[in-house]
Amino acid sequence: MTIHRARYLAFGLGLAMTVLVPGHAFSFGFNGVGSAPCSSATQQMVGTFSSTKAQYVSTGTCTTPGSLGAPRTFPYTVKGAYANNIAEELIEIAAAPISQPSHPYGTWRTTYSCPSDPWLTMDGPPFNPESLRMKCQIVSRMDNSPSEAYPRKYQDGKPLPTLSDLFNVWRAYKPMSAWVLMPAERTALAAKRDADLKAEAVALAKAQAEKRLRSATQTLAPYRMSLSPIITAPIAGQRFFSQSPISIKLAPPQPWADTEVRLDGTPVKTAKSVTGYMVRLERKDANGNWVPHATLPVGAAQAESATGYTGFGAGAPPAFLSIPGAWRLSAQVTTPQQSGWSDWVEFGVMAAPTSKLLQPAVKSFAK
Repeated sequence: MTIHRARYLAFGLGLAMTVLVPGHAFSFGFNGVGSAPCSSATQQMVGTFSSTKAQYVSTGTCTTPGSLGAPRTFPYTVKGAYANNIAEELIEIAAAPISQPSHPYGTWRTTYSCPSDPWLTMDGPPFNPESLRMKCQIVSRMDNSPSEAYPRKYQDGKPLPTLSDLFNVWRAYKPMSAWVLMPAERTALAAKRDADLKAEAVALAKAQAEKRLRSATQTLAPYRMSLSPIITAPIAGQRFFSQSPISIKLAPPQPWADTEVRLDGTPVKTAKSVTGYMVRLERKDANGNWVPHATLPVGAAQAESATGYTGFGAGAPPAFLSIPGAWRLSAQVTTPQQSGWSDWVEFGVMAAPTSKLLQPAVKSFAK
């Protein structure tokens, strides 16, 4: 048996009871199959849960008799919320389009004080308020139904009940949409709550872990800025010929070096491994002052290789070409995180030998 069919049968019992209990809403002649006091819901109650609040929404249709006796059917939306023992329900019925017969419309908002979530709490028979195990106290009502400003009557002159009349009976003890939820529906909502709270806990734990990681990274940043790469070539005082390649070899700071190795002992690059350097070069001018020459980006793969970075010395002028004089360089890690600059390493560049100097000496013989 489907939930909606069970609802129908339950409301059939409720309709029979209204004959004996005139105080019930259905004594007004309201068709109440489904979510009281409107007809069968077209959408099951959908719940969204967090650690601070539960929210519910459903839609359906209402059917009331018109002044000429013909029934009128129109849609409604109900929204509910529960947090800190306060439940709130909002029923919304839109005005009919001009192309359709008019029907009651408006908004009905009720706030309750409840000992537990009325949409999740299993309760007694929905059509007998006296047997309810959980009753809420109304804190406030805020209704706005312009269509009820002018009372309507049946053809025989008897007054037609307004939606507010019907709603007031059903919302006296708890939200109307919580009245006729079947046990299976409440169980499904409880399962959804458990799943949502579990997902929220997982997301919160992940967010906290990421926050700790960001905090650790921010704490680590000043420390890494105090580190600097190691210049293994050129060595201090080394000399080169001008317009010839100068090998620049670098190594990451010791606490920054790769900590994972393969079985053969070779390092394994990780997400924290150095991938890029910056090398700055200065030369001494005629007055003995150090002046900037160039700042070169160098990949870690080249700088840390056996041959080193060889793009400077014999490259395109002026940045990549060396000239005779005193030189110095320093280096900095740029990626994945910036380090401090290393100490300067000074080296010299000499003029390249001429072709005559390279020729063997010619012997002269006196006669």
